[in-house]
Amino acid sequence: MINNKEMFFQKINQNSGFTNEIFDLDNQTLIIQHFNSPWVTFNDCTFNCDQLNFNNIKNLDLVLEFKNCTFNCNISFSNCIFYRLSFNNTKNLKSLNVRKGLSDNNMLELNVFEFSNNTNTNELELNTEFHISNTEIKDTFSFENINHIDGKFKFLENKLGNKEKGKGQFMFTNSTFTNAFFSRNHFNELTTFYNTTFKCNPRYLSSSNARYPHTRFYKNTFEKVNFSNSNFFDKCDFDKCDFLSTTWFEECKNLSNSKLKFVACEFKGFSLFNKSKINVLDIDRCTFDKSSSFTDAEFNTLKLFEVKFGGGAYFDEMKINKVLDKSYLKAKNEKILEWKRTLRAIKQELQKTENKIDFNRFRSYELAAHYKELSLWRNFKDTSILWATKNSTDFGLNWTKAICFILIWSFPMYLLYLIACIISSHQTFNIPNNCETFLVNYLNFINPLDFLKEKTIDKAKEYLFPLIIYILNKIIVAFGIYEMIQSFRKFKA
Repeated sequence: MINNKEMFFQKINQNSGFTNEIFDLDNQTLIIQHFNSPWVTFNDCTFNCDQLNFNNIKNLDLVLEFKNCTFNCNISFSNCIFYRLSFNNTKNLKSLNVRKGLSDNNMLELNVFEFSNNTNTNELELNTEFHISNTEIKDTFSFENINHIDGKFKFLENKLGNKEKGKGQFMFTNSTFTNAFFSRNHFNELTTFYNTTFKCNPRYLSSSNARYPHTRFYKNTFEKVNFSNSNFFDKCDFDKCDFLSTTWFEECKNLSNSKLKFVACEFKGFSLFNKSKINVLDIDRCTFDKSSSFTDAEFNTLKLFEVKFGGGAYFDEMKINKVLDKSYLKAKNEKILEWKRTLRAIKQELQKTENKIDFNRFRSYELAAHYKELSLWRNFKDTSILWATKNSTDFGLNWTKAICFILIWSFPMYLLYLIACIISSHQTFNIPNNCETFLVNYLNFINPLDFLKEKTIDKAKEYLFPLIIYILNKIIVAFGIYEMIQSFRKFKA
């Protein structure tokens, strides 16, 4: 056990490897400014102090490793240039601060930065304040198998990789990040967030001091990025981010409480959301320069507002659950308008890709939203048309409903016609005296071509009211036939 500063610095200056050491310097600040060896390893060590600071260490060959260590303290790296900084199987850590020094205009530089657990120890939980800022990591960055359960994770104004070389590895994989904020970073090579969980601690969410009470990516630049198989708990915002090449959000997997929002982002390459299951996906004033795909994706709610799909969008076999169960029609008027805009945007992109099957489905969803939005008295003409279309064919989707529409609405009209004829003729009208005659006359009544045989035509003055009923029913029948034909032709739209 080392329990004073003199022993600590003597040990540091004389050795390059430390195993099972306990540095017990409670409430003290330890500042390390150089190592005599280019490779320093701490294995199974415990640090009990207030601050452990590494300042102004500039050695392009230096490798600094911490394996299976316990840090009952705060650690900071300031104004340093290393080859490699590595943390493996960290058991406890109060805070980690990696940043440039206040007096140095350059960024802190590392070739390799690793913070990881072995796959068989990923149950280790960290309640840690992470703050990594103004750091350039040239070759490798790795956050793997980390279970960050509380504290903030700030990743600010960093530069990862070299676009010209394009040989680095940059990974945030198989990890959980709590209360994460990524701002103004440049991810210059392929960066992977595969199988990563983003969430917020309820205590932090309720804090009055929380500047960003949910996961947020703000003004980041991604050369190529993969968020596939990730889990976005609660709300996650991508605000004013640039996606320069292919972007993957495939098979994201939280349908219960995720809310993923993109605001004023530019997708300059291909973007893929295939097979994802997300509770709420909100895309607001974003631009997609190349094709984007939402094939086989499932959302409870999808919102598109002023989205430009320059390269076309594919919504094949996509499901929106609040549309399928028609619960979207229960929303208030302003929300109905949002739904209508979204459904129209999807419909237009389906038409561009000649997906006639899904096009007709979303056309009917859009018309249903428009019908719900209209006021009966202020928009009587449009409302009546949409009411008839809805009840006759479900906005062009169901031809069998058109047949039922004709038969059901013609029957009371036929009965009314018979009554009107009896009243008009003062009981001289021939009433059908059996079921067969009644049925035959009813079928003739709905026959759109059966005009000239009717007594009401020959004696129009005597049978004026029955004639009006007769003609009105022919209009109903003609409308039903027209809607049925339209439903038959839906795949030719």
